[in-house]
Amino acid sequence: MTLERIRSPRLPPHLNGQVLTDDRGAPRYWATVWEALHGSGLSDSTLAAKLLAIDRLYRSVREQTGADCLDRLIAESDFDLLEGCLEGFFVHVRNASANSRTDRSIDWRAAMEFVRDIFERRSRSDGTPRSFDVMQARLHRLQRLYASLKVSRQPKMKAMRAMPAAVVEDLYAIADPTSVRNPFRSEGQRWRNYALFLLYLHQGLRRSEALILPLDAIKEDFDPRIGGYRKWIDVTWNQYESEDPRYTAPGIKTALSHRQIPIADGVADIVQHYVDNYRGRQDHTFLIASNRHRPLALPTVNLMFDGLSGALSPAARTELRNRLHTDKVTPHDCRHTCAVVRMAEFVGDGMEMELALQNLRVFFGWAKDSEMPRHYARAYFEDRLISVWHKKFDDRVDVLRAIRSIEGNPEAMIRQDS
Repeated sequence: MTLERIRSPRLPPHLNGQVLTDDRGAPRYWATVWEALHGSGLSDSTLAAKLLAIDRLYRSVREQTGADCLDRLIAESDFDLLEGCLEGFFVHVRNASANSRTDRSIDWRAAMEFVRDIFERRSRSDGTPRSFDVMQARLHRLQRLYASLKVSRQPKMKAMRAMPAAVVEDLYAIADPTSVRNPFRSEGQRWRNYALFLLYLHQGLRRSEALILPLDAIKEDFDPRIGGYRKWIDVTWNQYESEDPRYTAPGIKTALSHRQIPIADGVADIVQHYVDNYRGRQDHTFLIASNRHRPLALPTVNLMFDGLSGALSPAARTELRNRLHTDKVTPHDCRHTCAVVRMAEFVGDGMEMELALQNLRVFFGWAKDSEMPRHYARAYFEDRLISVWHKKFDDRVDVLRAIRSIEGNPEAMIRQDS
C-alpha cells in the first residue's frame, strides 16, 4: 500500500494527481471516492498528509483482522467490526505518538474524517428511509464514542521568538556567496540559496510560498506619492504553469495568503542578480530552480538550511540552543524573526498596536481575526535581545547584515533606532 502520484499527458489535468493504492497497485476504492469528493479543495501537501493517514488506517485494519478488508467493511456497513478496528487504530496512533514523542493526532483526525465523510455521503444517497436512519444512528454513535478521545496532550505553543541577533549575523556571513564559510559547492548554488535565504528572512515567506513564485513575481512601478519607484512581490500561484512537476508540490496555505508585500531594493537586486547570471534558460517559469533545471523541491530547501545550520560558529550554535532550544535553523525561524522585526519597526514608528497587528496580518497572510500577530507582539515585548531591521541596504554585499542587537528593554531599542 502506498501513495502514488499519477502524471500522464494522455490524461486530462483533473485526473492527474495522488492516489492511494493497495499491494497490487490498484486504487483504494473508498479512499479514491473520498479524495474525489472531499480532497479537491486541499493543497497537495495537506491532501498527501491525509491520504497517508488513511493509508495507515487501511494497514491497521489488515493487521487487526488478518485481511485487507476496510473497503468491504465500509461497503457492507459492518459497524460492529469497524468500531473495533477504529479503537485499535486509536491505540496504535497513541502509542506511536508516545514512543516517537511527536504529535500524531493528524492520523486519528484524518481517519475519523474519512469514515465520517463516507458514511454521511452514503446515508444521503441511500433511498431507503430505514437504511438512512440506521446509518445515521450508527454514525452518531461513532462520533460520540471517539469525538472526545485525544491522541496526546495538547502541546504547549512554542515560543515565537526571533532568532538571536548573533545567529542572524552569523547566517549572513555564512550565506554570503563570496564567503569562505559558505557550505555550497557551485557559485550558482550559492547565489540561489542566498536569494532564497533573503526571501525567507526579509519577506517572511512560508517555505512553499517562495517556491511557487514565477520569474516576474517582483514588480516595480512609479509611485507619485513618494516621487519615485517602489517594488513589491506578488505572493500567489504561478499563473504561467498549468501543473507542477514536483512530487510534493508547494502551494498557498489559505485564500488570504495571496498578497502583495513590499520588497527592499537590496533583496530585489540579489534575486535579480541570481536570475540574470545563474538561473539560466529553463523549461519552466518558476523563479527558484534546481541544478537540474527543474523547479526547486521542498526537501532541497530543508537540505539548504541544514547546510547553513551546520556552518554556524560554536558561539552562534550555543546562542541558538540556549534561546530557541534547537540546533538547526528552519525557514519558519526566518519567518518568526521577520514577524518580530516588523513588529519592532511598527512600534518604533509610533504606530498604534491594533493597527500594527492588522499590518502584520496583511504582510504575513493571516486572517483578519487571526491571533498570530498577538503572539509575535508578546514575543517582541518579552524578548531581551531585540533585533532592529535597517530599512535601507548598503550598496556592498558584505554589509547586508541588516539587523543589530541591543541588550535591554524595547524602549532602549526604540530610542537608539530613532
